[in-house]
Amino acid sequence: MLAQHNRHAGGMYTVIAGFLEVGETLETCVAREVEEETGIKVGNIRYFGSQPWAFPSSMMMAFLADYESGEIKPDYTELKDAQWFDTKELPLVAPEGTIARALIHATVDAASAEK
Repeated sequence: MLAQHNRHAGGMYTVIAGFLEVGETLETCVAREVEEETGIKVGNIRYFGSQPWAFPSSMMMAFLADYESGEIKPDYTELKDAQWFDTKELPLVAPEGTIARALIHATVDAASAEK
């Protein structure tokens, strides 16, 4: 599943992003953000990697998660769109050099290895 965020121009799709709340674990944050923004429940949340981010004193942390339940219902205050994509038919995605692009590549590679 990829999402088109309101702040991204040009039709680019990327991963869900959000901010950690006080008292929340990283895994709880992932599950909450995905559900709030897309209506999808995820589980088996596992760390992928990290990257310093453009905002001062910020860090982007990436996670993989497995679909558990739900239908995509984008929160249009946060997103323009969210969809499931076939790994062989991806839209324009996050640029090279970003943790989001590395996460997308790893997902595509894993899907290819399973076939």
